[in-house]
Amino acid sequence: MQIIFSIFTFFIVFTTLYSYGSVLSQKIFNNSNIDIFFKILTGYVFIGFITIISHFFFEINNIFSIVVIIIGLIIFIFKRLFISQKKYFLPLIVIIFLCFFLFAYSDHPIDTNMYHHPYVSYLKSEKIIFGIANIQFRFGHISFLQYVQAAFTSDYLHNISLATINIIFYLSFLIFVSIKIFEAKTINFNLLITILFSCFLLIKFARYREYGNDLIPLLVSIYFLINIINFQSKFSLSQDNLINLFLPFVAFMFMHKLSYIFAFLIFLPLFMNLKKRRVDKKNIYSSFIFIFLIIPWLIKNYITTSCLAYPIVSSCFYNSLFQLNGLAAAESASWLTEIWAKGFMAHPDWQNINLKNYASGFNWVPTWIDSHFLKILEIIAPLLLIIFIFSIYIFLNKGKCIKKKIFHFNKTYIYLWISIFVGLIIWFYKAPVFRFGSFYIISIVILSYIILLNFFFDLKKSLKIRFFKIIFSICLIFFLSKNILRMYDSNNSLFPKTSFYENLEQFKISSNYEILFLKPKQSGLCYYTNLICSHEIPKSINIKKFKNYYIFTN
Repeated sequence: MQIIFSIFTFFIVFTTLYSYGSVLSQKIFNNSNIDIFFKILTGYVFIGFITIISHFFFEINNIFSIVVIIIGLIIFIFKRLFISQKKYFLPLIVIIFLCFFLFAYSDHPIDTNMYHHPYVSYLKSEKIIFGIANIQFRFGHISFLQYVQAAFTSDYLHNISLATINIIFYLSFLIFVSIKIFEAKTINFNLLITILFSCFLLIKFARYREYGNDLIPLLVSIYFLINIINFQSKFSLSQDNLINLFLPFVAFMFMHKLSYIFAFLIFLPLFMNLKKRRVDKKNIYSSFIFIFLIIPWLIKNYITTSCLAYPIVSSCFYNSLFQLNGLAAAESASWLTEIWAKGFMAHPDWQNINLKNYASGFNWVPTWIDSHFLKILEIIAPLLLIIFIFSIYIFLNKGKCIKKKIFHFNKTYIYLWISIFVGLIIWFYKAPVFRFGSFYIISIVILSYIILLNFFFDLKKSLKIRFFKIIFSICLIFFLSKNILRMYDSNNSLFPKTSFYENLEQFKISSNYEILFLKPKQSGLCYYTNLICSHEIPKSINIKKFKNYYIFTN
């Protein structure tokens, strides 16, 4: 019964995202040939936006969730979106079949039950609270994803709904690239880039446990990079469409991962190739979408943290009403994040060193090289192996594969490389851990290889593409095999542990206001609950009330 319930949940979530996304993307671009990934992305952004707006006034309860879903299903039926088998039914079947390979007998990502799902619990149980980050500093830099999760989580759907968004995004991206790869007739450098990205994702992001708040911004960045290098081809998004999506892309990254904000520089080649362009309705729509997305998020940030971009100290504004203190203070949160990213725990004498001196300049680099850098090399090793295999094949078949040319650089690749390198440098200096800069790292490796190859050679258009499709197919098989072996060896239950009330205790902070909390008895995991839960609630926390809004002060 639980399996049927989970299948029904995936069907509902996918269909709702697809419904909103199909109608909105077609309305915006007046193009019915939009790919599955962009439709899911558009639906996701819309649902997240209305959830953020709604949370200013009431909790994201069962009624809200059901209304969002029912309206989506009504649109789906009346717009007859179910007619196209290729556009709707095939992706749905693929997602329902493959989703079990990802979540079955697995765990949620490491941080999920610590603060991602507890934040969803807060969204479901209370409307916006001033200074909520005072009880858990990670609540201050939460992702847009948690709002969409809250919109789809209800008593009428399986708890696996909390995992559906990441899984649907991942599988929709694989469907998008698989279509492009298997439909290709000849090989070119752009397609080679797509295959390299796809193979890496299949190998290193094969397990649901490796997802989290970092997956969606990574996939969206790669998706737009692939579209940008193909803007002159018959891809879903034209050059004009991509330029119109520039500002919404900036807002999207800001709402998901601050370290990804410099990914917007990948749009540079579009503007470098841009001829004189008039202002039209789509330009205006783009600006309005940016404003509608960014302003509520900034207001939400300020209400919950007193910062516009927590924990960036310069974005914070003092107020005596809900200022963050202690571990939640922006200075503390920023400092803790930075020294952790710079690998202070790997230092053999970290308890006795001057951490301020350690983190300044490049004093941390030797320790970082022995810890995080080696881990990054381990992560990208499969990508380097595939590049090596491609190179061996190309040069063993150079008569059929490549031809020499007068040395010159592809301008689009160079602009992209420079843009990504800027993001890489900033990432390295401020937050040099893989998950904060995975897009920069993977992209710089792939583009460096392609630029070097392209500088000396051209790929022959008559080249048979079969070998590269076989490599991609092997990676698909690896993805399935890795998960089958994981399920076989796992001691976990069929569904990831989402709630665990036995480890929690209920309490009430002494005040005149009736608000109950949960906290873990032993571990720091709160899981998904029906109340606000945190393992960091300070003893000095104080609750005030302004009209119908709670204010948490410390």
